[in-house]
Amino acid sequence: MTDTNTLDTATLRLFDEVARNGSFTAAAELLGYTQSAVSRRIAALERAAGGPLFERLARGVRLTPAGLALHRHAVAVLDRLERAGEELTAIHGGSGGTLRVGAFATANVDLVPGTLRHFARVRPRVEPRVIEGLTSRLVERLQAGSLDIAVISDYPTGLPAGFTPRACAPEDFAPEDLALEDRGTEGRVPGDLALESRALKGRALEGSGAEGRAPGDLGAEDRAREGRSPGDSVRERVTPEEGAQRRGDPEGDSGRAVLLREDRLLVALPREHPLAREDAVDLRDLAGEAWIEAAPRGQPTLLTAACAAAGFTPRSGLRVAEWTGKFGFVAAGLGVTLVPELAARGVPPSIVLRPLRGTAPARRVFAVVPAHPLPAALEFLQLLGQWEPCTTPSPT
Repeated sequence: MTDTNTLDTATLRLFDEVARNGSFTAAAELLGYTQSAVSRRIAALERAAGGPLFERLARGVRLTPAGLALHRHAVAVLDRLERAGEELTAIHGGSGGTLRVGAFATANVDLVPGTLRHFARVRPRVEPRVIEGLTSRLVERLQAGSLDIAVISDYPTGLPAGFTPRACAPEDFAPEDLALEDRGTEGRVPGDLALESRALKGRALEGSGAEGRAPGDLGAEDRAREGRSPGDSVRERVTPEEGAQRRGDPEGDSGRAVLLREDRLLVALPREHPLAREDAVDLRDLAGEAWIEAAPRGQPTLLTAACAAAGFTPRSGLRVAEWTGKFGFVAAGLGVTLVPELAARGVPPSIVLRPLRGTAPARRVFAVVPAHPLPAALEFLQLLGQWEPCTTPSPT
C-alpha cells in the first residue's frame, strides 16, 4: 500500500524536477544535491509508492504510468502551495486577501461605504466583506478572530462588559505594523497612521465605568520591548515590566481601539416645522413635541438625559426602530427625532436637520482592531479617520 505520509513538499519538488528534466543529474544540479543523493531520495519515494516511478534508460529516465499519475498530483499540490504562498504574501503585505469589516447599522449609512470606496482605490486586490451587527456582537466576533476591524459605539449601553481594548492614539501604531508591500501615489506608505482627521489627533480612550471607557492609562502596544514609548520626540527608555504597568495591559489582550469621533445628534424636523428655519434649535423649544424613538420604554437614552438637563421630560410618541421608518413618520409631521451625524446623508429632502444649541448629546464611535492587525485593516483604519461627516444641517 502506498505510504502517502512520505510525500513531503521537498520530495515532491525533487520528484517534479526529475520528471521535468528526465535526468537525476540535471535535477541534482538545479537543486544543489549530489546525483547519488537524488537517486537515494527517488528510490525511497518508489518504495513508499509501492513500485517504480521512473524507467531507467541508457540516457536519463522517464515516468512510468504510476509516475505519470503521481506527477499529475504533485504538480497540482505544488501549484496550490505556490499560490498559497503568494496569497499569504499579499495578505501580510496588505495588497491582497480578504478584509472582514464589522459595523453597527448607522455606520453603514455613509462612514463605512464611503471609506470602502476610497479603500478600493488604494487596495483594489483586497476583497472587503461587511458584517453588520450590534456593538456587543461585533466585539465578540473580533475577539473570536472572525473580524479584522470593527466600527463600534458606546451607545446606548457603553462598550460590552469585560471588553477592555488597549487604547491607542493613531501615532501609537508602530511602523512595523504598517510595513505594506506597496506605496501610495504620493510616495507615502498607505498604512501610515498619521491621520489627518482632527477627530483623531491625540485621542485615546480615557476613564472607565458606566460609559464603557477602557480602564486605566491604556498606552500603546508592546513598545516596551523596544524600550520606547509612543508619540515622544525624545524616546524614554523603559523596561518591559514598566511598559506593561503603564499600559494597564489586561490579562488577555482584547484589541486596540482608536476613537474616531464624537458623533453628535441632530434634531430631525418636518420641512414645514416652524423651527426648521432656524440655524440651530434650543432643545427646550421642543418640550411639547412627540418624539419618535426606538429604545424600550424606561431605558435611559441620550434624549432623556439631554431633556433632563434642559429641564423637561420628553413626550413619548410612536416607537419606530428603523431609521427609514423614523424618517417617514417625521416627514408626515407625526413627531421629531434625533439623528446622528453618521446618518445625515441618508436623510430624505422632506426632512430638515438642525444642530442643537449648547452641548449636543453625542455618542463615541471607535475603530477596533485585534492585537496583531492585518496591514489592510490598518489601511482601512487610516481611511476611516479621514471620513468627513455631512456638514450641511439640511441635506438635499
